[in-house]
Amino acid sequence: MHDVIIWTYYGEMMTSDSSQITDGTVTRFTIVKVERSSTTTANNRNLLLFLDISVVTQHTEKIGNPVRMDESNMPAPTTTSTATVPYSSNLPNTGGLAGAAPGGAPGTIFPISSLNPYQNKWTIRARVTKKSDIRTWSNSKGEGKLFSIELMDETGEIRCTGFTDAVDKFFTTIEQDKVYYISRCTLKTANKQYTSIKNDYEMTMNNDTSIVLCEDAAAVPQVQLNYTYISDLDQVEKDAFVDVIGVATTIGDVTSITARASGKQVVKRELKIQDKSGAATSLTLWGSDAEGFDGSLVNPVISVKAAKVSDFGGRTLSVSFNSTLQINPDNPASHEIKGWYESYGKNMTFKQMSSSQGGGANMETPFKTFQEVKEAKLEQPEYFSNSGTVVFVKKDNCMYQACPSTDCNKKVLMESPTEYRCEKCDKLYPNFKYRLMLTVKVADFTGADWVTCFQETAEKLLGTTSAELGALKESNETEYEKVLDQVTFKSKNFKLRARLESYMDETRMKCTAMNIDDRDGLTYGRRLLDEIKTLES
Repeated sequence: MHDVIIWTYYGEMMTSDSSQITDGTVTRFTIVKVERSSTTTANNRNLLLFLDISVVTQHTEKIGNPVRMDESNMPAPTTTSTATVPYSSNLPNTGGLAGAAPGGAPGTIFPISSLNPYQNKWTIRARVTKKSDIRTWSNSKGEGKLFSIELMDETGEIRCTGFTDAVDKFFTTIEQDKVYYISRCTLKTANKQYTSIKNDYEMTMNNDTSIVLCEDAAAVPQVQLNYTYISDLDQVEKDAFVDVIGVATTIGDVTSITARASGKQVVKRELKIQDKSGAATSLTLWGSDAEGFDGSLVNPVISVKAAKVSDFGGRTLSVSFNSTLQINPDNPASHEIKGWYESYGKNMTFKQMSSSQGGGANMETPFKTFQEVKEAKLEQPEYFSNSGTVVFVKKDNCMYQACPSTDCNKKVLMESPTEYRCEKCDKLYPNFKYRLMLTVKVADFTGADWVTCFQETAEKLLGTTSAELGALKESNETEYEKVLDQVTFKSKNFKLRARLESYMDETRMKCTAMNIDDRDGLTYGRRLLDEIKTLES
């Protein structure tokens, strides 16, 4: 270890905690102790990397007459230091991999916390704590695919992403919870928008990347979660990530919605979870997590690493692409909360951190009339159920010709009778697909309002698909009209989302159908009887 006076910044500060610089603890003329360091080269310059420092004392002026070290006197660059050889003497026997040529296990293992872009020869031994699905993209520059993994060792975590060729090379060979030797990835500053990992850097796989299975996985710890109580979510900032564990008391169905930003169809599922803090909230699953969830499970334990916090409808959570979802994990925390729920929790009354409307339309939503919703003076979107009757169908512009690709639903422009252009995809297609955007007027005993039904809900209301209806429109206009007319004066159970919109200096309520079911006369009658009893009491 050495004492260093910060006179002029010859070295690069690579500490994992940069707050000492930003908060003014380390300033010019501060004497610091270099706890961990390394040297390397970049752009033909020798660099001294400070991996960890501690403040010895503060000074306001220069001590002595320090002279800048001449380049010829600088020590030769090396990637070994007290910071990068903590495991070298304890490498496991991996069946001939240790000390092997590049691609095998090296003689020195670098801790994740010491990695930085100035190093060019390193290998880490890390556990894969999360492996994403393959995602694709398509834009004016071309098409491609990617996947990412999250890695952990004793010292920290880091994210690693593979693009196109790396997907073909590594995706099928990497397994979640396995331990690997990884080397020769590209290191760069992390984009915090796409990761919740607490690391200033992230890795990208390239043509030289080597990933080798480590047979001795016991040396690398399992993922450790720092759980936040649901009751404390109101103290957490919006869009922050937290670890949570709870028991699912309500499991909603899978529903499909149209993403406002992309226009794509996405699937979701809502759960309501509660924990030992005496609070409950809604948790949204998306995509494959929603579809793969076993809805028949009874009160499963749900553990989520890096659940995203939202302030929509109170305090709610969602499983994003940064999150890791576990169902009934086999660990002490899971067993403890399950035992608590069976003994005490299921009989408790819980504080609801999310309002009913915040949970989404496939949760149990309160029955409200149109008049009640209008009088509520909405400040945010509200979800509610309504037993209403369709009294009018707008037939004009209820269908449109959309891009035929699976990931795009934008309207196409006809270039010729055999060519259709999607401006979003910037492509010409020989065909298109029909999509529904049906507007109907729904009435209850207090009034009526216009309701927009997009693809899935419109198909459910009409009892036919958009493709079938489109073919009918082209071949038999009379039968097409009959299909639209036959829903008039039919009574349904609607699950609606209402929000206020301003148009031409006028504020009005807009309702969108999230789900439509046939009205169950028995259930409907019982609900009315319960309301009568409430009024009588």
